[in-house]
Amino acid sequence: MDKKMNIVFIHPYINVRDKNIYLSEPLGLISLATYLKQAFGSEINVSILDLYALGADTPRRKGEFYVKGVDDKGKVHEYLKKREPDLIGIGCCFSGYFAEALEVADMCKELYPSVPVVMGGAHATLEAEKIILNYPCVDFIVRNEGEITLEELIRGLRGELTVKTISGLCFRDSDHSPILNSPRELIRDLDILPVPDRRFVDMEHYKRSNHKLFNFSRKKPVLTVMTSRGCPYECLFCCSKNLWKRRWRPKSMERIFEEIEMLVSEYGAREICILDDQFILKKERIYAFCDYFIDKKTPVSFSNIAGLSVWLADDEKLLVKMRRAGFYKLTLPVESGNPEVLKFIKKNVDLDQAARLISKANKLGYWTGAFFIIGFPYETREQIMETISFAYGLKLDLAHFFVAQPYIGTELYEIYKKEKLLGEDIIKGTFIFGAWNDTLEMTAEELNQIQKKASRGWIKHKLFFYLKPQNFFTCLLPKFKTPADFRYSLLILGMLLIRNFKSAFKEKSGRPGILKRKRYQKPESLDT
Repeated sequence: MDKKMNIVFIHPYINVRDKNIYLSEPLGLISLATYLKQAFGSEINVSILDLYALGADTPRRKGEFYVKGVDDKGKVHEYLKKREPDLIGIGCCFSGYFAEALEVADMCKELYPSVPVVMGGAHATLEAEKIILNYPCVDFIVRNEGEITLEELIRGLRGELTVKTISGLCFRDSDHSPILNSPRELIRDLDILPVPDRRFVDMEHYKRSNHKLFNFSRKKPVLTVMTSRGCPYECLFCCSKNLWKRRWRPKSMERIFEEIEMLVSEYGAREICILDDQFILKKERIYAFCDYFIDKKTPVSFSNIAGLSVWLADDEKLLVKMRRAGFYKLTLPVESGNPEVLKFIKKNVDLDQAARLISKANKLGYWTGAFFIIGFPYETREQIMETISFAYGLKLDLAHFFVAQPYIGTELYEIYKKEKLLGEDIIKGTFIFGAWNDTLEMTAEELNQIQKKASRGWIKHKLFFYLKPQNFFTCLLPKFKTPADFRYSLLILGMLLIRNFKSAFKEKSGRPGILKRKRYQKPESLDT
């Protein structure tokens, strides 16, 4: 029998300006590895080299960055030699970490120049032709969903299929020009994909660290699931519609229950963070989800970092059921308190409905939060202040203020490009808390100062808010039903105070909380 084909996926290390940035288990790579193992069985060996997890616990200073993971070429080569790969797949979901993915690809090509290097993920998908044209260390880009495309690529490399006919691929032709094959149809039935086998990575690492990533989690260990793919909406600042074509595809409830029960029984998960772009889209689906975990009395809590809808305000029965099933906090993507800005960013949020939902959720004992984004290219200072005032006027426990980022693949990126507001296309180690580009109305530094002031002022605002008897009895007291509730409230307060103190200390010690940048100079044409 021919030698087994060795497939090695790599989860790269990252360079960050804040060493308190963490990554959760790489579900995308785990899903790919599990699917290929199912598709090929004993014909192949599949492994994941998790360079991030191998060194994330001991971040190392490197210039203005912290390296989280193993970035030493000698060690990377040593790990690869143990696996003798016949194909290498590198995950590249975030533009801010593209440089690290390229460095890993270079290391792989240096050691194994004839071994195909494949890159996938959101950033790789959106920049496929550019990557193939400019970076010889990458041979193939698997665009969008990777499972079936990668299976067919492996069969193509084994001579069973013609690579040039495989949908979803981008590769280099004989004259070094990029070839973009036709898009692949999205998988209609996600249940054909097996439950991701977390044994491909060091889950003990993620059990230790995930609560630091989801830092307002109530229980630990926290593990993650995706119960659907895609999003039907078209927010200006999100690239999801370019990846999933505004199609939302859920997994069956049986498939979801199987995965969550496995995480609880095999890995001791006490909290499940749902990573879907849109979790609460179909009411009947959420009713079924809640009924199952209420009946089973599974000892687990649930959190959801995105995909909540303000229509929950009009379904108190579902809110009650979700609370009984283990959901304990609701975080809403409100984004703006100004109707004109909401229309511009294509966010269909009823602000009155959002306020009603928060009030109802507080009375039912939920912790409540919301996301707000400031600094869109045409947004005025007055509109920004309206958003902040709206946030402060809500009965929220937590408000998260971000500065708009023109990520590649979004409409917002194209607007910044058209208005000549892009300083750099991809900035190494970028994150969502600070501004990198001026807008037509404000400088990046002005936006950073507003964002910091709004975030730091929130703690004082909430302390005074809860001191009022009416607010204490309607918004805070319903959360304290058990000793565990009280301990969780102390955890949140402590984390907020520590975060506030660190930010203030950095400023007083001459170290800015957000890295100072060179001010971007507007082209003369924008001053007219």
